Amino acid sequence: MCNTPRGALEDTVGNPLYSEGIKQLRAGNLENAQRLVEQAKRQGDASVEELRDMAYGLDEHGERDLATELLREALRQEPSAAEPACALAMYLLEKQEDEQAAAVLKPALAASPDHPKANLCMAMALAKTEAARARTHAARAMKAPDADVRAQAEALDKVLAQHEPR
Repeated sequence: MCNTPRGALEDTVGNPLYSEGIKQLRAGNLENAQRLVEQAKRQGDASVEELRDMAYGLDEHGERDLATELLREALRQEPSAAEPACALAMYLLEKQEDEQAAAVLKPALAASPDHPKANLCMAMALAKTEAARARTHAARAMKAPDADVRAQAEALDKVLAQHEPR
C-alpha cells in the first residue's frame, strides 16, 4: 500500500540535525534520534524531504505519533507533497479516519492528478462511502509503473466492482 518507500532513510542535504537523526535511527539509537528531531523542530528549517524521511524512520521504530507530527509539518510546508500525504493518509486509514485521509490527499491530487500512490490511497479512503469515485482513482493507480501499486489498485477495483449497486 502507500507505505514507506525503499531507501527512505537516505542522507538528506539541509538541516544537519535531521541528517544526524537519520544516522542515529540507522544505528538503532532511537533516543538520540528523537532528541535531534526535537532540536531540529525548534529550529524549524527542515525540508519536506527531511521531515518525510525522519517520519518514515521513526515509524519503523514504533514512534507513530512523532512520525505523524512530522508528516503533518511537512504538509503544512507543502500541502501538495504526495509522499508525505500518502504516508499520513495510510496512518489515518489504519485508524478508520477515512474522511481525514481523503482531505490530506486532496491537495496532492489537485497538484498531481495522475500520481499513482496518491490515487491508490484516495481509492482506499473512498472505498467504503463512494465506490464509484474510488474506482476512478483505482483506475488511475492501475496505470502506475510500479507493479505493486498496480496490483493493489487492481485488487481494490475487483472488490469495489463486486459491491457496486446493480
